[in-house]
This record gives sequence, C-alpha cells and structure tokens, in this order.
Amino acid sequence: MNKVMVKLCIPVTGESYDLLLPRTLSVSQATKLIASFFVGMTGGAYIPDEDAVLCSMEDGNIYNVNSSVEDLHLQNGSRLMLI
Repeated sequence: MNKVMVKLCIPVTGESYDLLLPRTLSVSQATKLIASFFVGMTGGAYIPDEDAVLCSMEDGNIYNVNSSVEDLHLQNGSRLMLI
C-alpha cells in the first residue's frame, strides 16, 4: 500500500482526524497540505502560521521537514499533532 492512515490531532481546536498520507510525501508537503485543508474546512477559523509543524503525539518530537512519511516509519494508526 502506498499510503498510511494516521490520526491527526489539532490541539488548538481539540479535534482529531484520520488522514491517508502517501508514503512518498515529505513532512513539509504534508504540513502545507494539511494546513490548507483545515483552513478550508473551518472556513478560515483556523489559520496555521508559516511555522506550523507536524510532530509525534507519543513523544512530542518535531518531524524533520525534509523527511518523508516513509523515512519516519509512520504506520497505520500513528498519531500526529499539527502545532
């Protein structure tokens, strides 16, 4: 399978979502894609700034923007935060 299903938490909104991410997608691309999706979904109520990052829910480590989903060994059920 070329995609992984992750659980994404947006702490500022208190919401969580299941997302399919392509394994070849970089963290930088994923962050931009997810941020733009939520801007549209919330009608502009949530607008992340340009410093928004993806990190692990388990240990809080911020993911390297140059790494891919595959490089991070994310698996189905991995839990992420957008902060």
